[in-house]
Amino acid sequence: MAVIPPRSILAAVDFSESSRVALDFAARLANQCHATLHVLHAEDPLLAAAAREQGLELSRETREELARFTAGSIAAGAWTPLNHHVVNGHPTHTICEIAAREQADLIVLGMHGMSGATHALFGSIAEGVLERADRPVFVIPDSWVPPNPVTRDLSGMGPVIAAIERPHTAVAGAAARLADTLKTSVTAIHVVPELRVLERWKPHAQAAVAEQIAQARVELGATLVSAKTDLDIPLSVETGSVPEQLAAAVARSGSHPILVMGRHIRGSRRGVPGATAYRVLGRTHVPVLVHCQPEQDL
Repeated sequence: MAVIPPRSILAAVDFSESSRVALDFAARLANQCHATLHVLHAEDPLLAAAAREQGLELSRETREELARFTAGSIAAGAWTPLNHHVVNGHPTHTICEIAAREQADLIVLGMHGMSGATHALFGSIAEGVLERADRPVFVIPDSWVPPNPVTRDLSGMGPVIAAIERPHTAVAGAAARLADTLKTSVTAIHVVPELRVLERWKPHAQAAVAEQIAQARVELGATLVSAKTDLDIPLSVETGSVPEQLAAAVARSGSHPILVMGRHIRGSRRGVPGATAYRVLGRTHVPVLVHCQPEQDL
């Protein structure tokens, strides 16, 4: 499921600086798209129970804090319709459930800066949402700043880079629609992984990779030309490590790029959900829209 531009956006916050940055991004995107913004805080059940034991109604105080947090995080006078939600429950499950209940077209999450072991530092909530969500997830690094802070939208963001796989090319369509919404350009990149073989087999491996590159240029190039978009989508086909090549494409693309990539939904036969997404997020410091790839589309 992917509706770009979104009509409804869910931003999940935990009152951290990372979620403040993500909320700012979500509000600007909502303004850009004239979408409704839902701001959610998942209240820890154990904390709420402990507060009740002390005669405190934690939800009321949390709602007040969420209103203050939102007012201090988004551009003054923002015009997007805004709704607050304080829900008792485990964050991962609550985020996915409220996104479904409110028919959010995408979820926006913050991400702390990462180095070293990506999985260890990535964060269980963001990782859990990427694994379970049945809709796109926008992951925003805590180092992100808007190109034009005085505006209320995402003016100046771009270009959009689409990381596409064969035969699934829906990511390119979503990236093109996002680029059109942001009034920027879009490019596509496909990475053919290198084959790790014994030295005596390297000539055969290189020939096989070269054949895959040639096929990808023909097949994906034709698909992008016939895509239902008014934007031209130039294609680059690279070889090497997928995360490293995508990170390199982001680094050379400009000051404020957005990466759009796919992830395999939970239960897919194609391995761990979002495994490549985790590694890419560990190497980039830009907003990443992680697009669902249902099994029937693979």
